[in-house]
Formats: sequence, C-alpha cells, structure tokens
Amino acid sequence: MSMDSKKKAVSSTANLPNDKGKDNEFRLQYQIVYQSFNERPKTMLDVSLETGILRANICRYVANMKDKGLIQLLYKKNDQHTKFTAGYYTTDKRLFREINNRQYKLWEAE
Repeated sequence: MSMDSKKKAVSSTANLPNDKGKDNEFRLQYQIVYQSFNERPKTMLDVSLETGILRANICRYVANMKDKGLIQLLYKKNDQHTKFTAGYYTTDKRLFREINNRQYKLWEAE
C-alpha cells in the first residue's frame, strides 16, 4: 500500500457522520500504523509524517500494540527530523529481540 493510498484511506473515513464511523477510522488507522512499522524500524514521528495520522493516536496505538506483544522497541538513536534521541519500533517479528522472561519462570512448576 503506497503512502498516498494510506492517506486517502484514512481521510476517506475521517468524515463519517456517526460514532461507528469513528470506530472504523481508528481501526483503519491502527492497521495502517501496524503496517508502517512492519516496513522497517521507524519512529512514531516517521509514521505520522508518512501517513498523516496524528502522533497522539500513533502513541496510543503503539501502547496498545506493546500490551499485545505486537510491536517492539528495537533501539534508540537520534531522529533525523528532530535531532533528539527517539525510539525506533518494529512490528516485524523477525526483527524482535528475544526477551528474557526469567521472572515468569519463578511461577512455573519445575
């Protein structure tokens, strides 16, 4: 899906008159954000600039994806736009680092 088609998809649902349309808009945005982070590691600002989705919404979606284990912070480095340290995230499971779950193993039967 090209960036232009992503933006058109978002904007085409943005003006729906009822609450159900708003739910659909957020679901569509969530999917677009997920796909964008799947292309390569990016910052939330990168995704916002590419898709036109508000960064506040992206931040909320990323928090939700973290809770579900769908996204991972890969590294932090200076952002090309802001020149400040930013987190680079991915939804590509092949790039995920293995997380040491020793704490969970305390509760498992041996």
